[in-house]
Amino acid sequence: MTDTKDFFCSDLASEYEIPLIGTATRGDIWFLLEYTGAWGAKAFNESDIPQKVKSYLSGFAVDGKCIRILLIRQDRSKPHHGIHLFVGLTSPTQPRLYEYQLNNYSEILNLDYSWLSSEDENYVAPRDEPLYLVCTNGRRDKCCARYGPNIYQQLVDEAGDAVWQSSHIGGHNQAPIMLFFPHGVNYGRATPTEARALVREYQKGKIVLNHYRGRVGIESHLQAAEHFWREGTGVVDLPGMRIESVLQVDDDRWDIDVSNSQGDRVEKIQIERRKTDFSVPITCTKKKESPIVSFHRA
Repeated sequence: MTDTKDFFCSDLASEYEIPLIGTATRGDIWFLLEYTGAWGAKAFNESDIPQKVKSYLSGFAVDGKCIRILLIRQDRSKPHHGIHLFVGLTSPTQPRLYEYQLNNYSEILNLDYSWLSSEDENYVAPRDEPLYLVCTNGRRDKCCARYGPNIYQQLVDEAGDAVWQSSHIGGHNQAPIMLFFPHGVNYGRATPTEARALVREYQKGKIVLNHYRGRVGIESHLQAAEHFWREGTGVVDLPGMRIESVLQVDDDRWDIDVSNSQGDRVEKIQIERRKTDFSVPITCTKKKESPIVSFHRA
């Protein structure tokens, strides 16, 4: 295997044809916080954001939901006013996105987040426009520095100020990594031309199965069931589908009933998870290895 200096984990993933299906990074509630300082490998923890704010967000909990924190930024040459905070709820059936304008980071401590658990939207008006993130955190993995900035510029040309660079989303061996809100649609391994097409389809309320990792608001085996259901039915509208029931047969098999958004066209999808008996590097530093995991329709 090549020296680390010349090694890119995304090249290895392409060589091994590691599948994207069911690999979306899980997260139910996403805090997307603007930060224009330098990003380290662990961007949020290593930032100069006040420690009280970091501790508050790191300890944030809502009814057992999976919570993620990303730093975001735009082109530094653009005029900059205040601090943006977006909060995305990636519910499979009722995704929502909210936007706050802050004067300083400490204001985060005083915001009312009770609507996150009550589903009462009277506390804050939702953002109507989508949000597009591209991971460019090269300090975390150089594949994101290799592919992310170009994709970011391409998407800016397509969707303007709705596009942001982000810290580590997850899955850098599938770079470039993109995450679209409010639905939490996660894409990987697309060319600039393909990435722009993904944005255009999302603006129409549709997904593209090519390059589709899944939606971050559901578990990996459910992401796989969604993929195969959409592949079979041709339904690509968002939300477009819902999970009716899940039966875990054993550690690596599930029987999942999937329907369209109206509860019609119910189909049982049998999902099998497979792992290779060997591991491959999943970072450019080669410090982390993992078996190749793939999902299949049984």
